[in-house]
Amino acid sequence: MHSYLQSRTGAALHALVWLLLTSCCAVLSGTATAQTATSPWPQRPIRLVVPFGAGSTADILARALSASMGRDLGQALVIENRPGAGGTLGAAEVARAQADGYTLVLGTVASHGTGVVMMANVTFDPVRDFQAITLVTNAPSIIVVNRALPVTTLGQLIDHARRSGGLNFSSAGSGTTTHLAGEQLAVLAGVRLTHVPYKAVGQAITDVVSGEIPLMIYQIPSLKPHVDSGSLRAIATTSGRRIDSMPNVPAVAEILHEDFDFNAWFGVLAPAGTARAIVERLHRAILAAMDTAEVRRQMTLQGLEASGLGPDAFQAFVRSELPKWRELVRRSGAVAQ
Repeated sequence: MHSYLQSRTGAALHALVWLLLTSCCAVLSGTATAQTATSPWPQRPIRLVVPFGAGSTADILARALSASMGRDLGQALVIENRPGAGGTLGAAEVARAQADGYTLVLGTVASHGTGVVMMANVTFDPVRDFQAITLVTNAPSIIVVNRALPVTTLGQLIDHARRSGGLNFSSAGSGTTTHLAGEQLAVLAGVRLTHVPYKAVGQAITDVVSGEIPLMIYQIPSLKPHVDSGSLRAIATTSGRRIDSMPNVPAVAEILHEDFDFNAWFGVLAPAGTARAIVERLHRAILAAMDTAEVRRQMTLQGLEASGLGPDAFQAFVRSELPKWRELVRRSGAVAQ
């Protein structure tokens, strides 16, 4: 009997010890999980995907913002250029990324608007698959020609295109607002303008400067240095009014049609499902960067119009843009090459 009681007591003690150990492990594990879930963000560099090549307006803007944002957040913003398919290749990469705040995209009206409408096999929804953070800026575009082309006004350009049977033009790429601006210009002017697509805008600009392509439509940041140097000639702006930084360049709306308005927008987005606290923290960091003297100076010099629209309003804006671009593509008959 004595040995039996000893055996039962030992077993009970063993079970009690095991229960205490497993309970402690569960508590410690739960604590570790809670600590991981509530760890301060960010704890490593943040990847900012630019869906266009080096030298593009999106690239220039991303690099202008990244230094200030990095200081504010305490982590570097690493710029990665992923050009192609009107910006939709880079956007698709971010749509597939984890919604942890460590992968963002400098989205544009092309990657989240016109490109989605025009490109085949787009694998994401620009609204459902993304969380908008901040609409940073609107970017007017200008029409430029190689300096050897014998035109100085939009009227002369249209006459020259008629006499020569048409002109080739380049843009930010197939499915972009600058591509569509050229297609709409051709319709309104009654001339043939043939779009020549480039994967990277840097090479397109090089070929316009060299004279291989006579005409280009693109945003000011990348073209203005060439206009200032005299290697390209600005003919008109595609926004609805003249641009403050280039007041002597008339708007197409003044000459052909008052509704001609092709502004591009640029903003930061994250994968859908990103925590609201991270979204708000990023929004504050972007606004702070936009308010720095250097970024304000760059925007003024480049003719960019600051926005600062927040997450909810920006999300609604992206949603509202899509029907407009679908209708414009239908009317113009534009196709992606």
